[in-house]
Amino acid sequence: MTARSSVGIFREVLNNGLRVIIEPLSDFSSISIGLWVLTGSRDEDPNLVGISHLIEHLAFKGTPSRSAKQIALEIDSLGGTLNAFTSKEFTSFYAKVLGDSLPNALSILSDTTMNSLFRDEDIKREREIILQEISMVEDAPEDFVHDLHTREFWSGHSLGRPILGTSDSLKTIKRKSILSYHKERYCPGSIIITAAGALDPDKLLKELDITYGGLAKGRSPEIRKAPEPTPRIKVVNRDLEQVHFCTGFEGISVGDERRYALFLMNTILGAGMSSRLFQKVREEHGLAYSVYSYPSAYQDTGMLTIYCGTSIDGFPTALDLVRQESEKLREKPVSMVELDVAKRQLKGNLLLGLESTSNRMSQLARNEIYYGRHITPEQIVEGIDRVTAGDIRDLAVTIIDPDRMALTVIGPVNEDDLNAGLA
Repeated sequence: MTARSSVGIFREVLNNGLRVIIEPLSDFSSISIGLWVLTGSRDEDPNLVGISHLIEHLAFKGTPSRSAKQIALEIDSLGGTLNAFTSKEFTSFYAKVLGDSLPNALSILSDTTMNSLFRDEDIKREREIILQEISMVEDAPEDFVHDLHTREFWSGHSLGRPILGTSDSLKTIKRKSILSYHKERYCPGSIIITAAGALDPDKLLKELDITYGGLAKGRSPEIRKAPEPTPRIKVVNRDLEQVHFCTGFEGISVGDERRYALFLMNTILGAGMSSRLFQKVREEHGLAYSVYSYPSAYQDTGMLTIYCGTSIDGFPTALDLVRQESEKLREKPVSMVELDVAKRQLKGNLLLGLESTSNRMSQLARNEIYYGRHITPEQIVEGIDRVTAGDIRDLAVTIIDPDRMALTVIGPVNEDDLNAGLA
């Protein structure tokens, strides 16, 4: 193996197909390393909804060589962190430690992800914990409305299913299914490992080759089918002090060339205190403490969502203002002042993110997952700078279609009255 320099991005593919992307950073004292499994909630069979998230929980509950307590003690003794999360399209396990602790962190990470015992007693316990997690989300309308909005928008498609699963689906997942799912999905052909920080790429690759090189390649990632959006009105009547609502439109995929225009459009519309929604709904009218917008982008589709929590009396006006501010983006180009502020905001957020090895490690993974190549910060800045006011308006005309707007509401609202008011 040819020796590598200590700068730049290094990409290697082990003989069994496992991809490795490394970014040495000599100015940092920490290392972040992540294992990314290319399976998420949208890849689950209808009778296994929530199994990806359940496996993520179970990974830390013990292996033949480490108990759950030993896993926790080992990472704590390194002064590091170990965590995981499940998304719609992948599952991530990651650790952050000081540079000289990398071999220990890698040992823990590989052991927990590849050698978990999945004991019946652990499955039972974690199932109950996740059921409590589901209840907690459903009891918090400001959180639940987003989940419900996604379910309704992509109704009948796996992308709309909850990552946590449901009470009914979790109760039917057995150990046999967990073992089979883990064996099929947690294999080198479906795994990417990324690392960033104070590391030697040659040493890390040797460690990874020893740890993972002998594993059989296994299956390739799932072939996914894009969903058809089902924009409609959904009302859940609850006796609450506030009304929580999400409006949404079909967006664009994560790899769409218009993504920089979308980032800027969203920044202007509802991402931050200077955004149009914040200034109009909160500052000018005092109708909401929380109002914002955000894009969700996936391999083959996306969604633009606006959230607002307001009073019962203020709901009609708040909803009308949200619709007005959204549609204004279609009607005329944004001002050069707004566009300049949004560009500086996005570029500032990007540069601040580069100060974290965790963010850089995650960005390496997302670049590989969605683009198959590294996209430099300079290229992102160039993409942001190229966007014109006309680009944003063209995208808004495509996305923000009043006739294709979805609306999800939780609170003391009558669906018939709402429909009559929107007619």
